[in-house]
Amino acid sequence: MSGRLGQVLQFHLRLYQLLGFHGISLPCDKSPGRIRTRLRAWSLFILVSLSAMVVVCLTSNEEFLYRGDMFGCVNDALKYFFAELAVVAIYLETLTSQRNLTGFWCLHAKLSQRVGVVSLRSELLQYRRYLICLYGTMLFELLLHLGLWQVQPLSRHMSLFWMTYEPLVCLTYMRNVQFVLHMELLRQQLAHLEREMVLLAQYSKFANETGRSFPGFEAFLRRSLLQKQRIYSDVYDMFRCFQGAFNFSILAVLLTINIRIAVDCYFMYYTIYNSISNIDYFLILPALLEIPAFIYASQSCMVIVPRIAHQLHSIVTDSGCCSSPDLSLQIQNFSLQLLHQPVRIDCLGLTIMDCSLLTRIACSVGTYMIYTIQFIPKFSSQYM
Repeated sequence: MSGRLGQVLQFHLRLYQLLGFHGISLPCDKSPGRIRTRLRAWSLFILVSLSAMVVVCLTSNEEFLYRGDMFGCVNDALKYFFAELAVVAIYLETLTSQRNLTGFWCLHAKLSQRVGVVSLRSELLQYRRYLICLYGTMLFELLLHLGLWQVQPLSRHMSLFWMTYEPLVCLTYMRNVQFVLHMELLRQQLAHLEREMVLLAQYSKFANETGRSFPGFEAFLRRSLLQKQRIYSDVYDMFRCFQGAFNFSILAVLLTINIRIAVDCYFMYYTIYNSISNIDYFLILPALLEIPAFIYASQSCMVIVPRIAHQLHSIVTDSGCCSSPDLSLQIQNFSLQLLHQPVRIDCLGLTIMDCSLLTRIACSVGTYMIYTIQFIPKFSSQYM
């Protein structure tokens, strides 16, 4: 990994290294090969340890699972199972996708030479979306835990369950915001390219409306467009590296969060229906923010490319100052590049990560909640 990172990025990449999510060295590291080997060993150790913990929780006679009835027991088992699925996907992908992750950060270092950041204040402003997503949700969950355990009696089952399940929740949450960080870096590069395209369009309109330009104005536009095409090609390669580095874990993490929301909604209705003194289902509230945060970051990336295409076709090519078929041909070539190399974030091609995914998740949870409401009265004690 080459280039220079700012203080904000370096701190958070160190944090991801500590969690075992970032398996490559940083530019300031000495002996990158040795660091990379140690990081891989650390990720493998965390994977084995967490997997062993989940196996113990599912097979132990202790009250890791809810023992009041079979419905609650199955709900807790589903949470552990899908959390383990996410953990396996995260760490196996970390161990096997180092080339794509290295490519992403090398391209980021190359492109960031044009988007310089100097002071800590400007860095905080540049990455404010990511920082709000990370620390806002983290603070909300911490306050929710502190408030809940002041009201809810802490039984042995709850102590054992949350001491073992909460680390898995935190890891999936941190992986989710790691996705957000990488998509935010993509968005910044695309937004910078869009601003430069706006300037080119304004230059051409000004020259067309006033008849004022300078010798070689057409050649200047062509050189600028060629430079923008090369930048977009690098951004697209950066996007491909992001997809290659996180494809499987995106699917696993979002599926885990969705399953957690679903089963907690079912158990919430079940506990209310049976008058069970248990309100820990309120802890799904932070999870309700995680998928929208991911989709917002994803949507923010994808909507910029059509705006770049709009600015591209806003460049005036037929005027007194600039009238060349070569310039028009270059604009068409850039337009085809945008068409055939779209920034479209998806999960292994299964679904596009846009706002429509939220409606599908809400519809699926709502549908099965209706089934639950219909069948809960049939779950008398003789079936439990």
